[in-house]
Amino acid sequence: MSIYPSQKKYFEEAYRTGEHGWPVEGASLPVSRFVTRFKKERSAGRVLDIGCGEGRHSALFAREGYRTVGLDYQPLALERARRISGNGSARANLRFMLGDVFHLPFRPGTFDVVLDYGCLHHIRRRDTHAYLENVGPVLKPGGYFLLSCFSTHFKHHPDEKRKRDWMVHNGHYDRFFRKGDFKSIFGRDFEVLNVEEERQSTYAFFHVLMRKKEKGTRS
Repeated sequence: MSIYPSQKKYFEEAYRTGEHGWPVEGASLPVSRFVTRFKKERSAGRVLDIGCGEGRHSALFAREGYRTVGLDYQPLALERARRISGNGSARANLRFMLGDVFHLPFRPGTFDVVLDYGCLHHIRRRDTHAYLENVGPVLKPGGYFLLSCFSTHFKHHPDEKRKRDWMVHNGHYDRFFRKGDFKSIFGRDFEVLNVEEERQSTYAFFHVLMRKKEKGTRS
């Protein structure tokens, strides 16, 4: 049986209660640093935040003047995102929409930046190709892809032991990555620019910055 129906219910409950453990407001430091650098390169552009949750990264890009779409498959997440973003400076450039990462409703080359902070590590390994086939095309050649996902050092609790790089936890799928995985997964279409690991007690994440290769430079 597919894990995805159970996983969708897990996230629905997480957003219903708000008791989920991930940040709701304030951008991650690697994203804030990227925006500061990117503004020197491009003062305008379009951004897609897939699995946007409460929209903390979507709102940052919108406040900085980028036309931003925050996409999530959970209506409750989007309700919370709209409420949190309110009527501030982000609103003019910000749109939240319901959608599925496996069926993105955008034309090829629509976005200058695509952000995934928490989606890929809930995609089954065998569905990685489908993920890439949907996410990759909507980014312009030369555009940037920001990714955050679980490191193999991640533990839900101190005593957790795993013999493989994935697990089903409380009705949802978690996949754990090694530093070298990103080049093997994304290297055909993307140049991996930077990989950094962040550790917070038992939690550990990789933050990855990539650039989509121009046509004719695929390896």
